[in-house]
Amino acid sequence: MTSTPARSVLITLLLGGLALPGRPAAAQPASAALPLQTASAPSAALAYVPLVDLSLAAPVIVRATITRTRRIGGEAAAGLAPGQTRLLVEAQVEAALIAPDTIPQKLSWLQDVPNEARDSLKGQRLLAWLSTPNARGQAALIAGNAAQPWSAPLEARVRAVATEIQTGNVPIVTGVSNGFRVPGTVAGEAESQFFLETADDRPLTLIVLDRPGQSRSISVASSDIIDESATSVKPETLLWYRLACALPARLPDDAGGRDTALANTWTSIIASLGPCIRP
Repeated sequence: MTSTPARSVLITLLLGGLALPGRPAAAQPASAALPLQTASAPSAALAYVPLVDLSLAAPVIVRATITRTRRIGGEAAAGLAPGQTRLLVEAQVEAALIAPDTIPQKLSWLQDVPNEARDSLKGQRLLAWLSTPNARGQAALIAGNAAQPWSAPLEARVRAVATEIQTGNVPIVTGVSNGFRVPGTVAGEAESQFFLETADDRPLTLIVLDRPGQSRSISVASSDIIDESATSVKPETLLWYRLACALPARLPDDAGGRDTALANTWTSIIASLGPCIRP
């Protein structure tokens, strides 16, 4: 498709401020490591781990309605996968779930879509995880799966994640430094504690209580004093994500892994948390 001079100028301006889908914008964090997916392909509901991955990486998350699309061809569509069309998407912002400051009400970005979907996007409502837009509203999807069809349940999940992220109450877990296990007074009773490493050196202790006839209790204390304020680990929370996606499957030897009972407790904890699954 041959572009008119005016369109060529528009595309040149946009490509100067945008990253192609699946490639990182110049000033973005390592969000390009997120798995590349076709942004508008029909898919199952976005799972929790990739949802948090996107929300941690994106400086801007918006609910928006697509108002216009333009097909991008020629050199600007280099690297396009077979069966895909590259579009310049223009959208009207309805709400910003995360934004560093005021953002333009109209945004635009490049998006690769299946050929059969290229003419059906206008009017589609979506959630988009974006780089910070410039003054003209030009932004970039931070990953190939960073535009998802809107639904009320999806927005509620994203808002819950965004709230947890913005409070900053859950530190980034980077590993485990040490642990110990104290047997109880009856057979099968024990308390284990594992001291976790965090990016900002905040204290975080994983506490495991085993009692005969009771379900194992797993909680996390965020102070140097272990008391009743320890928080239980609930699925699909940022605390669960920080633990399940960062902790090693095996307790390192220098953190107590040579103690068979302690190492077995650790292995069962990781199994109880469940896997951190990324597509």
